[in-house]
Amino acid sequence: MTRMTSFYCIPAKASGAVRWCLVLVAMVSTGAAHAQEAGWEFGGDLRGGFYASERDSRSGFESSDESLRGRFRLFAQRELSDNWLFRGRVATWVTTDGNDYSLEFDRYRASGTGTRPGEVHLDEFFFQWADDADRNTVRIGRFQTGFKLPVVPDKSLDRNDASNVGIGWTDGVHWISELGGGWESHVIAQLNHRRGTGNTFRGPIDFSDSGSRLGAYLGLRSTESWGPVSMRMLTLNWIPDALATHGVADPRRDDYLTMTAKAAAEWPVGEAGTRFVLAGEYGHAFDTPKESVMLIGTPGDDVDGDGYQLSANLFDIRPGHNLGVVYGHVESGWLISNDFRNNNDLYEIRYQHHFNQQLRVDIRFRIREEIEQRIAASQLQEDRDLYVRFTYKL
Repeated sequence: MTRMTSFYCIPAKASGAVRWCLVLVAMVSTGAAHAQEAGWEFGGDLRGGFYASERDSRSGFESSDESLRGRFRLFAQRELSDNWLFRGRVATWVTTDGNDYSLEFDRYRASGTGTRPGEVHLDEFFFQWADDADRNTVRIGRFQTGFKLPVVPDKSLDRNDASNVGIGWTDGVHWISELGGGWESHVIAQLNHRRGTGNTFRGPIDFSDSGSRLGAYLGLRSTESWGPVSMRMLTLNWIPDALATHGVADPRRDDYLTMTAKAAAEWPVGEAGTRFVLAGEYGHAFDTPKESVMLIGTPGDDVDGDGYQLSANLFDIRPGHNLGVVYGHVESGWLISNDFRNNNDLYEIRYQHHFNQQLRVDIRFRIREEIEQRIAASQLQEDRDLYVRFTYKL
């Protein structure tokens, strides 16, 4: 059975949170030997850094913010037999202001885009079965899903449960099957709570209708090289009876169905091991809310539901040094991305240095601009942000 490895954790810098994280790290270090003897494996990751942002608001006012943020994740897993594995993980993130320390067992997050700082969640708790040939794997419970482009500013239009210092999860069943020729299929049956889910959704997606309790995700992916092409993927994401096309106050609900196509290609540059990677993704939402619901345009029309991203990258400019840029364009009707806000253009440049297999640093500068001006707004909103972030695997 394939053993699951490596996940990321984060140093928190916020008074008592620092001491708490250090205690947990010490527990991992001192208990590792005994855990291995008992058949358990412990691990985790720490991530933290400095974050700064500026905003030109829709009303014309300017604001700025600076903070230290961190995330800590600790897992325990055990092989129950040749075919079965159990894994659980706790996760929390903190910031310099406004932490709400609590242990939460809700099946949904505080909002459609994330948990509150200071909350501790189980972001993994699942049993995994794999056949003897490792061609089929099934996870049952709470697990992570992420289908990102293989680039430095790795992002996804649809599923990426936990990016940056965020915490997210998927509840349900995930079946992964190798199909041959480098292709694999992903079938996810997802359970949704009436108050939300563990992954990202934006209004007017709403789960109050009983028909929205079960959703589905289908993916077909290949990471086997085909000439310069190193990755190809097609996906469908279906959330039934969850789209309030006429507003949440209106009882009418439609299915929210999206598709994406993702691809990446790479070429060697020079003889020192440098690689140029070009990647892109296109997504389309088949049904979208009314413009009046999204506070743009005219009352009778639907908003557009397309989105795309394009990324150019240089890997191993020098050993362990990577640089990438990404441009994303996401219309108002694309409501499920953890990495892209709807009705926004995104411009980002990111530098990354791997000191070793355990420690890396990322430096990012990003600009996000609204595409269409909201009704009654005096101007388009623009956000600029920067972070310097360290990630350490325990």
